[in-house]
Amino acid sequence: MVICNNVVIPVVMWGQHAPTHCISAIWLSPDMRSIVTACNDAQLCVWDLTAAWKVYPRHMLFGHTAAISCIAPGSNQPGNSLLVSAAENGEMCLWDITAGRCIETTKLSYTHTSMQAYQFRNYKDVKLVCNGYYAEIVLINPLTLEVTHTLTSRVSPDWISACCVLRPAKREDDVVVAISNSGAVKVWVLSGIEARNKPINEDESKQIRCLNAQTLSCCPYNQRTVLIVCSKYWQIYDAGDFTLLCSESNRCGERWAGGDFLSVDRVVVWSNEGKAYMYKLPTNLLRGKVLQSANSESEGYHNRAPSAPHAYYVLEVNSDKTLACAPAMLLHVDTTHEGQKTSLLLRGDSEGQVAVWKLPDVSERQMTLVRQESFDRLPVLRPKCTRSLQQVWDSIKPAPVGILDGFKEVLDGAEITASVYIPSQGRLVCGRTNGSLMILPATQCIALQLLASQTLSHDKIKLLRLEGHDGKVNCLLYPFNESTRYDPRHLLSGGADFSVILWDIQDGINLHRFTVHGGEISQLIVPPGNCNVRILTCVCSVAADHSVSLLSVKERKCVMLASRHLFPVQCIRWRPLDDFMVVSCSDGTVYVWQMETGHLDRVVHGLTAEEILNNCDENAVPVFEQLTNPNLTLAQAFKRRNLATFKNLAQQKLQALSQNQPSSGAKVDLSSPQDYPMYIEGIRTNTLDPEAHVIFFDTEALIVQLLTNEFATMSPEELEAKGLTSLVTLSRRPSTDGSGSPPTIAGILAKVKESAEKLQVSVDPHGGFSPINQPPGMFKSAAAPSPVESPMLQPRGRVRTDPQVFKSNNLIMEIAQLFMSMLHAWGLDPDLDKLCLNKLGILRPRCPISFGMISREGHMALMLPGWEHAVIEPGLVETGERDGPSTVVDQTRAFSISDHEDDGTDGNQASTFISSEPSTAPSPGEDPAVVLYTIKAHWQISHEVTTQHLMSVISVANTLMSMNHATFKTQRPDKRRSRIRSLQSMMASEAEVGGASTGSEDESAELQAVLNQAQFKQGWSLLAAHHCVLLPELVQQDNYRSPQLEMLARRWQDRCLEIREAAQALLLAELRRIGPEGRKAVVDEWAPYLPTYVDPQLSILSPDSQASTQGEEGEEEADSEQLLGDPTDEIGAPKGDSPVHKMSRSFESRRKQATAIVMLAVLGAEFGAEILPARRGFDDGKKGRKTLEGFTSANYMLAQHTSKALTFLLQQPPSRKLPAHTPIRRAAIDLIGRGFPVWEPYLDVSAVLIGLLELCVGADRLVPSVTFGLPLSPAADACRTARHALSLIATARPATFIIIMAKEVTRHNAMAASAQSHQHSNIHNSVLVRSKAEILRVIELLVDKMPTDVAEQIVEAMEIIIHCLDVGQLKTKGLQELFPAICRFSMVACCSQTRRIWVGSRNGSLAFYELKQNGKCQVITAHDGPVIAVSVSPDGKFLATYSHVDHKLKFWQTSSSSLFGLGSQHTKCVRQIATQPINVQSHTNLLKLVRLVWTDIRMVVVLTADGNEYKYYV
Repeated sequence: MVICNNVVIPVVMWGQHAPTHCISAIWLSPDMRSIVTACNDAQLCVWDLTAAWKVYPRHMLFGHTAAISCIAPGSNQPGNSLLVSAAENGEMCLWDITAGRCIETTKLSYTHTSMQAYQFRNYKDVKLVCNGYYAEIVLINPLTLEVTHTLTSRVSPDWISACCVLRPAKREDDVVVAISNSGAVKVWVLSGIEARNKPINEDESKQIRCLNAQTLSCCPYNQRTVLIVCSKYWQIYDAGDFTLLCSESNRCGERWAGGDFLSVDRVVVWSNEGKAYMYKLPTNLLRGKVLQSANSESEGYHNRAPSAPHAYYVLEVNSDKTLACAPAMLLHVDTTHEGQKTSLLLRGDSEGQVAVWKLPDVSERQMTLVRQESFDRLPVLRPKCTRSLQQVWDSIKPAPVGILDGFKEVLDGAEITASVYIPSQGRLVCGRTNGSLMILPATQCIALQLLASQTLSHDKIKLLRLEGHDGKVNCLLYPFNESTRYDPRHLLSGGADFSVILWDIQDGINLHRFTVHGGEISQLIVPPGNCNVRILTCVCSVAADHSVSLLSVKERKCVMLASRHLFPVQCIRWRPLDDFMVVSCSDGTVYVWQMETGHLDRVVHGLTAEEILNNCDENAVPVFEQLTNPNLTLAQAFKRRNLATFKNLAQQKLQALSQNQPSSGAKVDLSSPQDYPMYIEGIRTNTLDPEAHVIFFDTEALIVQLLTNEFATMSPEELEAKGLTSLVTLSRRPSTDGSGSPPTIAGILAKVKESAEKLQVSVDPHGGFSPINQPPGMFKSAAAPSPVESPMLQPRGRVRTDPQVFKSNNLIMEIAQLFMSMLHAWGLDPDLDKLCLNKLGILRPRCPISFGMISREGHMALMLPGWEHAVIEPGLVETGERDGPSTVVDQTRAFSISDHEDDGTDGNQASTFISSEPSTAPSPGEDPAVVLYTIKAHWQISHEVTTQHLMSVISVANTLMSMNHATFKTQRPDKRRSRIRSLQSMMASEAEVGGASTGSEDESAELQAVLNQAQFKQGWSLLAAHHCVLLPELVQQDNYRSPQLEMLARRWQDRCLEIREAAQALLLAELRRIGPEGRKAVVDEWAPYLPTYVDPQLSILSPDSQASTQGEEGEEEADSEQLLGDPTDEIGAPKGDSPVHKMSRSFESRRKQATAIVMLAVLGAEFGAEILPARRGFDDGKKGRKTLEGFTSANYMLAQHTSKALTFLLQQPPSRKLPAHTPIRRAAIDLIGRGFPVWEPYLDVSAVLIGLLELCVGADRLVPSVTFGLPLSPAADACRTARHALSLIATARPATFIIIMAKEVTRHNAMAASAQSHQHSNIHNSVLVRSKAEILRVIELLVDKMPTDVAEQIVEAMEIIIHCLDVGQLKTKGLQELFPAICRFSMVACCSQTRRIWVGSRNGSLAFYELKQNGKCQVITAHDGPVIAVSVSPDGKFLATYSHVDHKLKFWQTSSSSLFGLGSQHTKCVRQIATQPINVQSHTNLLKLVRLVWTDIRMVVVLTADGNEYKYYV
């Protein structure tokens, strides 16, 4: 499954066998709470070490592709959870072991065998001192994984065996001491001023007799002493001149593997057998001021003392198993706890067992007693605790479940060796060791194993078994998953019997057996989609005899067999345009094969081989201006029978003859369906292990599929009622895919989905979305029972019937039920749990769920069984009733849940689990560990997991709330009829009292459906509120890892609207929960990352910055998380952008800056102080709230810098580094609108409004008038966000918006007049011209929401309206018809006879617009106060105006004074009348104070708000 920036939640089913874990390195965290083991199978395992000396596995980390050779901490800060791992192939990863998240990854040309973290004196960060299979020592920054310094050798350079770093007393530098394989000791002195990337030569070098040292360590208590351990002996040297002080040989049958100092005169040394020996050194041979006995003037110097090391303890584990390799061992000395020194020895072996010894402090007297005993009877110290993964598996009851456990069809004991998931059918195919294939309904099997459902049992789920292989099944391939050019019925399996079998999974029959290999089949691959036509129907198989073949599924024969490889095949690449298949072998040799003919073109080695591999482009499109390969002459093409060259040459000639003829080149297959709501992959740590299964839930894909199915079942009338008119018209257009059948609504909506790897949504110029090529039937309507609907299934017009088709009510609803059942916070609110079980149909977990987390570039952490015990065991005594805070009990009582409880199950429902049992609260027999897992451990995994789970459950709950009858519970027909009858009787009794007739059964059923619909919606609403707002109060504070603000900020503008809204709600709720002190801490944490404060070369505000910005998760963290957009991913870079070749420091810095901008902008918008007082009713929530430091009128620096960054992101022209419609830009647009009252003093408001209007151009085309939540294209999403921001700005500061827009209109008109005289037409393409519709929309919104504010600026508003309306239409249709909203104001009048518009202003003037002169405006003085009423006579000759300040009614003559009405028209006052004073209070609405009504052409009536009428004549 391709992992990108979507929110993907893994759940793992490990099965009954523990994974292999052959430990190669071990590490203990400084707080002694976490142990990390790395293994030769390329995984890491994190263990919890409790205060009671118990070890529990926490999670396993996947991501490396080769054995891990060494690990080291990534920081020396207290509470450090960063760890760096290095693999044998040069891969390095930086992990956060608490969350299991990969933070950074790279691949270097170094193979490390040892890494040590050291804080050099004059460097700010910790450095990793690394040595290995290279002739130098490299210093690496653990946070960026970049090599900062290289220590090289001038004298006899050689690989470094071991090294250590020490800090001499009374000196200001650090010393690196190392020993090479040939026994040369080298010393480098580092002062901290060394230049980066410049080699540093050694300061001293001396040859000693010590070959192939295992470890070298300097005594921290006496720097004169150095311990060097070799396989046959260990030695003590004087660091001053490296003279040998003493030595000890290895024990019989053992080889020394390492050692370290326990104190000044004691060491512990361990062997390859996993035993450790504690030695007392002869102090009279040691040197240094620390040792009193080494001083010649002391008494002990002249006493007889042993001259050789003395062993006094042996540390070993009771075990009869022979170890496959030497265990990894580590000494950890801790002095931080209460000032006491604690020495622990850790061991990890090839059986995956971790052992921890607490080393005793042995006195001299005890040591004397040991010295007097026999040498072979050393005291044995047993470990304080030991634990292996298999012991954990054996201790868990019931055992960890696998997906096939308990079925009678698999009682033969055969293990699963290969798996492939068929997402379009919801079926999983498992190959086993006995050669059989099992096909099972995945969702039902997962629910049976993980959830407590009474309607599911092993007998009710039917499995399909296929027999064909003689020996285990090694690999499976369902080619339709990779490309829709294959038949959806075909499945291929490769086995240990050297054969590949083609299956028809619909009929369950063996179609063909390919037997072309001479070894076990190890891999099956699909060729790329732009090969020649014959290869497109083939699959590629790789076998253990080093052969590769192309097998034609269509022709049922082998097209090509490549079998001359001398070494195992490592990878296969393609050059489709050259018709080449490139095979790379483990010895570095590359074989280039021609696919169609099977000709071996060449065999290359070395750098040429690497270049060929790196230049293979599997997605290349043919270019017909030249031959496929310019170096390939026609003679060579003929000799090698390269048909692709002839074909391209012919097409080139044809194009020269006919330029209009479309080319028939290789088609690029863009329709590979990858975006599935659930995907299952088999996983194993070792090739000999049985497969476990990881279920990936893609939240965005699930939401899209739910909405797709919802709209697919609607009638055209319902679609039109929901505003889906553009899609209805789109669906009525003829099909463009050549199939001849018009696409359905389901197809149109399904095609809108964006791929998991590529943003393929495009904009339809006629409104709505343009279709994306997806296979027909890939996305079913809700009512379709068939698992696959494809034209390929009826090749001869015959419909196939399959007795083994797994009936499913709705596959997407089953996936949603699984998803919500696993993520819901059970046990915290009994009433909500009862509602979920009996009304919504969610099921309780039957065992603790092992979740996972995906981070950078697909690196993954999977929880191990038993992970919850470290949390649960202290709380097992608390399984009784808990006194918790109040819940939503009062809200849920309105549901009358007891009326809807089931009293039984129906045997006919065996084929589906969309029904739930009547149990509500935890039953007496329920496992207390499961209860404690749901209420405690689930929310204590990590901040990142809590964030992902809450975002997912809230977004999916909101989606289900928007759907009709969204429940997972099915009612039995008899119960439904009984409820209808009871409802009818109730209605009948009410009707008898009222004397009305009873309704029909259909009406009562309809009423019941309406009631259920309301209850479902309220139930999902309560579920969302429970997780968004109430969860922190219900979970005890010690057991709650709160959502990570950084991840939520990166999702602020996620492309999926539901996830976006969930992230925003969670972020705001969490910021409110942490209070003023917590918000201040967030500001202090993120303020230094604002672009204003960082290095200008790394600032994203610098147009010349050197790396592209990426955003939110992933739109993550690409990391998931995502600059915003990971994974990791997270606002903005293209998905799949590999950080291996990037400047890590630059990338991470920009990502931090993007997050800081969003975080501080959210804080400022929600909690900052407005410089101007808030408008009436605007943002009342801020009253009484403590304002945030840095966003106040006294201290406004943060507000100023944040607004500067937001404006830059809005206005910066698109570039490769900052594309046009990235999430970080959308977030800036949204937050400018949300916090405009805070940012206003620091913004160029005019430029901001113009920038937003620019994005809104063509809004009606980009954003259809629909309310569904399918992802919009980036341009449409930016347009939608800009429209919302404009509305927020206008309603927050209406006067500012109107005045600035009026100034822009005036400036535009002046420029237009100037341009007309100079004959320039560019002015007519300006933003103000192209965004007229959007400006009118905002003005209409203001008139509707804030009429008083518009009335205060009515003249400026009219200027804007006249500009936006077409003057020609104004003359013919009038203002009342084109923009009726503004005509509601009593101070606006328009006359169709004179074609004039009059507006009374607040300053007492009268403005009128001559439509005959293109809306030219003239202003005259009319009254001494605001003109609150204007009205024109029916014949248009007179105008009446009124002001309540001077109490005057004035009549104006509007007709022309010239002959025939020619010339300019003048408005002059012909009469003024003093009127009765009107009482005006402070709360009086002036808009409704007075109205003027003409009763005839000479008389006007003044109507006042208190009901009085006054008549006046001209």
